[in-house]
Amino acid sequence: MFSEGFQDLASLKVLEIFQCPKLTSLPEKNKLLSLGYLSIYSCPLLQKECSNDRGREWSKISHIPLVRIDEKAVIPRESD
Repeated sequence: MFSEGFQDLASLKVLEIFQCPKLTSLPEKNKLLSLGYLSIYSCPLLQKECSNDRGREWSKISHIPLVRIDEKAVIPRESD
């Protein structure tokens, strides 16, 4: 989906991904450089890859100032 449907994301500031249970990856990091907020909700496969600093997709989101996954802040991290 991202490789074909989202070619020009250079000025994208907010991205919300909702109920995409089969989605496993995000666009390349260089496509998300202007992103200030990312929300991922009800996307279990993507959540697994983004929710900690060891996931495959972590390097793509680690620069984003605010990232929420299933309503919990991942960046900055919420204290448990």
